[in-house]
Amino acid sequence: MDTIDARALLIVEDVERDPLLRGKARRMAEHIRADHVEVVDDAGLNEAATTLRITDGPRHGLTEDVRAVVVLNRFRFDDPPEVREAREGQFPALFRNPNLKLSGYGGYDWRDSGSPEHRERTGCVCQPAYQLHTIVGCPFRCAYCGLGRLHNILLNVEEFVGRLDGFIGDGGGQTLYQYDNWTDTVCFEPEYGGSRAMVEYFAQKPGCYLELYAGKSDNVGFLLDLDHRGKTVCCWSVAGETQTTRFERGAASLEARIQSARRCQEAGYTVRFRLSPIIPVRNWREENRALIRRLFEVTQPDLITFETLRFMNYEAVCRDLCPELLDPEMLEAMRAVQGAPTAFGCELPDDFRLQVYRFIIDELEAASPDTPYALCREQRATWELYAEDFARHGQTPDYYVCNCGPTSAPQEKEGHHTHFA
Repeated sequence: MDTIDARALLIVEDVERDPLLRGKARRMAEHIRADHVEVVDDAGLNEAATTLRITDGPRHGLTEDVRAVVVLNRFRFDDPPEVREAREGQFPALFRNPNLKLSGYGGYDWRDSGSPEHRERTGCVCQPAYQLHTIVGCPFRCAYCGLGRLHNILLNVEEFVGRLDGFIGDGGGQTLYQYDNWTDTVCFEPEYGGSRAMVEYFAQKPGCYLELYAGKSDNVGFLLDLDHRGKTVCCWSVAGETQTTRFERGAASLEARIQSARRCQEAGYTVRFRLSPIIPVRNWREENRALIRRLFEVTQPDLITFETLRFMNYEAVCRDLCPELLDPEMLEAMRAVQGAPTAFGCELPDDFRLQVYRFIIDELEAASPDTPYALCREQRATWELYAEDFARHGQTPDYYVCNCGPTSAPQEKEGHHTHFA
């Protein structure tokens, strides 16, 4: 487990009452350096959520020394509706942002992005799906992210996995389940035990596969001997050297991520990569070319997805990144549209964003022409602009495989080709 430097470690009192969870909490606490440790009830956690401002943090940026508040929590599966309602009335800070799960509710969550309503509202192509979430927060300090301020770790993950049959049912046609894009899951292993429990569950679950989000970590040794039976896909986020070293503080190096993917591939896992987000630094073309070539020199991913930096306007980019490292043409393009309305996720202007995508597609085709690729959370018009490129891989904005799409499970492999379930 990665070492976590924390402002506070809060242990929910129900964890202390359960011998198994208490033991897990003690094992994880050995890796948490905290100024303050406290056992809290609902009132104490509600107060901490308010006074420590753990529910509304800005991006990390490059200058602030961000230290997390760590909550060792538990799921509350069996609370009746009246108990939930009463808790929400008494302790509103625990419910202010349901995604954070401070209340102990949720975990088998519907991702609505890509639904017909979402596509119509945003113009964005994505695919709705159920996702698995048992941790919120990440020990890394990427400048463009804010997930390092709170680590809410729901310890009874084995109980959560034991209930998955009831949650999933017949799956409704979904074959791939992502775990857990609210964190880089493997950072908390093996002490946490969630990754092992998920891998072993999906190994024996007919017709269902797991996507395990390793993110920017290289902590995979505990995975290599698990009996996954080919039912787990491991996925990493990767970027060029400048972005990795300057904007992704605390994360594993690019080479370490690639080598961890190689180790998992040699252990029989399917591996995938996300170029996400692509931040155009001054030499972004050279760095992304080198990145793509290195991926295919060392591994055989069954697909790649990619997206540019989003949800950061010119002011945010200048504040939270380092303008001196960024492509001047990109900065000027963003400066020129300051204050103008933009499409969903299109703060990087179209002309420049499309330059990036054209380059990435050409490099992917040159490195591995048989490997499919997809845009992540992009406008339909962008998909249509590259329709011929995507068509070579059977991809369209209405039916495509991607890293976490609900029907993007790998079924079998023949050579370098993957047939999707």
